[in-house]
Amino acid sequence: MEEEPTGGARRLGGSTAEPAGDPIAFAFEGRTVHGRAGESLAASLTAAGLMGLRQAGPDEQRGVFCGMGVCQECLVQIEGFGGQRACMVKTEPGMSVYRHDPALAALRPLGRRPEGAPEIETVEVAIIGAGPAGLSAAKLLAEAGLAPVVLDERPLPGGQYFKPLAPSQRFLPGGEDDQFKAGRRLVEATVAAGTDIRSGSAVWHAAVTEDGVELGIHAPGRAYVIRARFVILAAGAYERPWPVPGWTLPGVMTTGAAQTLARSYRVAPGMRVLIAGNGPLNWQVALEIAAGGGKVVGILESATPSRSRNAPAFLGMLAADRQLALRGLSIRRKLARAGIPIHEGTRLVAVTGNGKAKRAIAAGPGGQKLAFDVDAVCLGYGFLPSTGLLRMLGCPVTVDPANGFARPLVADDGRAGTAPVFVAGDASGIGGSVVAANGGVIAAAAVLEALGRADGRAARSARAARRRGARARRFQHHLWKLFADRQPPLAIADETPVCRCENVTAGAIRALRDEGVRDLGSLKRRTRLGMGGCQGRYCAGEALKILRDGDLSSAGPADLFAPQAPEKPVPAILLESEKAEWGGHREVETRPHPPHLPPPDPLPATTDLLVIGAGVIGTSSAMFAAGAGIETVVIDRSAPNSQASGGNAGSLHVQLLSWDFGRKAMAGGSPALRTIPLQRDAVQLWKELERDLDGDFEITTTGGLMVAENEEQTAFLRDKAEAERSMGIPVEVITRAEIAALAPHIAERMVVAAYCPDEGKINPMKATPALVAEAKRRGVRFAAGHNVIGIRAEADGYEVTTSGATIRARRVLIAAGGWSRHIGRMVGVELPISGAPLQMLVTEPTRPILKQLVAHADRHLTMKQATNGNLIIGGAWTAGTDPATGYSKVLRPSIEGNLWVAERTVPALAGLHLLRSWAAMNVNIDGAPLLGAIPGKPGLFVAASANGYTLGPLLGQLTADCIAGRRPLHALEGFTLARFRGAAA
Repeated sequence: MEEEPTGGARRLGGSTAEPAGDPIAFAFEGRTVHGRAGESLAASLTAAGLMGLRQAGPDEQRGVFCGMGVCQECLVQIEGFGGQRACMVKTEPGMSVYRHDPALAALRPLGRRPEGAPEIETVEVAIIGAGPAGLSAAKLLAEAGLAPVVLDERPLPGGQYFKPLAPSQRFLPGGEDDQFKAGRRLVEATVAAGTDIRSGSAVWHAAVTEDGVELGIHAPGRAYVIRARFVILAAGAYERPWPVPGWTLPGVMTTGAAQTLARSYRVAPGMRVLIAGNGPLNWQVALEIAAGGGKVVGILESATPSRSRNAPAFLGMLAADRQLALRGLSIRRKLARAGIPIHEGTRLVAVTGNGKAKRAIAAGPGGQKLAFDVDAVCLGYGFLPSTGLLRMLGCPVTVDPANGFARPLVADDGRAGTAPVFVAGDASGIGGSVVAANGGVIAAAAVLEALGRADGRAARSARAARRRGARARRFQHHLWKLFADRQPPLAIADETPVCRCENVTAGAIRALRDEGVRDLGSLKRRTRLGMGGCQGRYCAGEALKILRDGDLSSAGPADLFAPQAPEKPVPAILLESEKAEWGGHREVETRPHPPHLPPPDPLPATTDLLVIGAGVIGTSSAMFAAGAGIETVVIDRSAPNSQASGGNAGSLHVQLLSWDFGRKAMAGGSPALRTIPLQRDAVQLWKELERDLDGDFEITTTGGLMVAENEEQTAFLRDKAEAERSMGIPVEVITRAEIAALAPHIAERMVVAAYCPDEGKINPMKATPALVAEAKRRGVRFAAGHNVIGIRAEADGYEVTTSGATIRARRVLIAAGGWSRHIGRMVGVELPISGAPLQMLVTEPTRPILKQLVAHADRHLTMKQATNGNLIIGGAWTAGTDPATGYSKVLRPSIEGNLWVAERTVPALAGLHLLRSWAAMNVNIDGAPLLGAIPGKPGLFVAASANGYTLGPLLGQLTADCIAGRRPLHALEGFTLARFRGAAA
């Protein structure tokens, strides 16, 4: 192997600690690198000057950014195991490491398939996070006789504040500083009191149950479930993004990541380090790097704390905590002695370099320009609470108008709404380590009271914690007055990526804003912003600010991304668990009135045709109706393509799915069977629209495979294929050898498959917006924010009252998907349409392994690979419904069951992480669409279908023909309401 310099100049010395880990060697990209046993791989690579890790494109790499396992930027492949976070993995001698490149993924299984259902453990109190808040809470609970379980993703307890020293270091006599010492003592006392601290354990899913909280846990090599009566969320915070040109270059990282390298591993982030941001943490980190011999070329401080007008703030700090205030002054003096300049009132505006950071550009007071030669830039512009699990649990949040991200709403004792959930530390709002530790005590005392275990000692501890916390908050209040950044917000340049994961630029967001996009959901579906590994943690707020032109005064929880499961990427194979199968879709009663609606768009007083529902069917109907010269308005609660259509995975089905034929099928399967000619023709119409609208819908018809693994399933496939051929669908049953030739990654256990060459896939994020744009071009008017609350028949049409306006229409089309039944009841019609909440799963991207659309002959499964490499997994696995909003939410058992079927069918899935999931409200009828005029209700029409995305444009075309009084291209017999006796009131 080629020898790589050790990078010894980046290793810090000083009096605090000395290297003690054994020198080891490992390989990176085939070159020998020297590290130390026990340190993180990120530290070893940084010490060697190797900053480019995750391959983000053919010519673009990413490196260590957050240093705490949040951003997913430092991904590497270790011994063939892909998607490993270098900041969370320990360096081992002889390990073989490569950059994580999805195009070259080895796909070695990331664990062993579980045997049976996940283990379930019951505890009274679970605490998430082992920082100052979590440890302080656990200590009080344990001292009161409980046995709390503390779950923490980091390899050692202490959190981001205490940052325990790695085993690769040892203390010199008298060299342990106060921060290390306090953390070590708190951990020791917490364990001695009887706390079970489980390091390396991450919570990937959380849900409130009837008797507590259920947590899905991912630990090394396994996954299990904890059921707790109460949960204390002490998940801490992460650093706020600062998107400037070049902020994605290797060598640009957060100040917290730099501090972890310097404190825990005694590694400098670079040879020439610039620290930029706001607040005293940046000063402390600069001093820590310099004290170990590192070179800090300067601190860019966006505030002006040394100006005389800030004297009252400093006096307030002295009054609140004299010792801490004077310690801050001493840091400034030490920085001066170290020769580190502090540029006050100065912000970083760009980082440049060819593949890694080389030069930093800053803007100072009066527009002064500064430039620095660097190889590392550390960004520290404040913190954001970690709210992913809190929001997954349905606890209340609001939108912070200063940054556009979620801000928890908690009671004085830390209780989060009505759930058995308490929040402590920076996860409840940024307050610093002292506030966090005392918040943990207060939350623990409240839990003891709720459990009936409170005593005088706990009450005294809580009172003392309130006093200490109040004093610390006073100090923080004056501190941030001193460090207030009073400069106007810095506009993000158009070319700057806002979404690091998917490379979505500020310019792309502004272009869609100018088209009328105002919500994050629509932006996500148009650009993929927020769909990457960090799940929107760094981009959501910045994007929302751009969409709203910086005015977030009216933003609320409905404007945020929906919380994601898993909370962070998890090896898919560890979550697998076989579940019982069922037929078709599981139905629910949809909620007619959602609690949150966007501001209503204006409506005209009248229109010829009013379409209720802006999904693919409603949009297509409007487009074709307008093309026939009919004045058309489309209304919806949300923006177009927001619900089932926007949540569709993009399968273009022509074959029957397994639950649409045989014993599982509704109505004997005949409705679904007579629908498939429509599906075949619908795929052709999609292709025509892609061509005619000059769009790129990413349509591919590479065929569909429905696989069977035994004789019974084989017989089922043969019968189904014969029935499909009788309807004019080209389907053949192929052998094991033919499967291997077409799709070599299909499991060998699959003995035959039904192959239909007409099946394929489409990208709904591109296709539906193109239909909306064409409908608008034809004169259709779309209006969001309108929940229909009443419809009254008139002599010449209908008066429709919404939550925002009233409109009269000569004709009305109900195309509201799973909510259509509620609309029908307003005019005295019982539409046989039910809601069916479904969920989908998405893996990290990988190299091409799945060309066809894949389904299973006896299991709920649909599976395909998107253009960007993600595997998209579904198959009508039921989702739940959120009692607070009525919208769909993912269920842990459905995730586990869906993954079991998927990996059984495509074993390469075992080498991938589950990246995200989503849920949407589909519809269920009887296997066939429901179309046409509603008997006895002149001018009233309906259009709905369970396979709505494949059929969408065709159903819209047929519906528009009916509305216009033209003969449809397809006969509608068998698809109208007439097949359901007694439907009309």
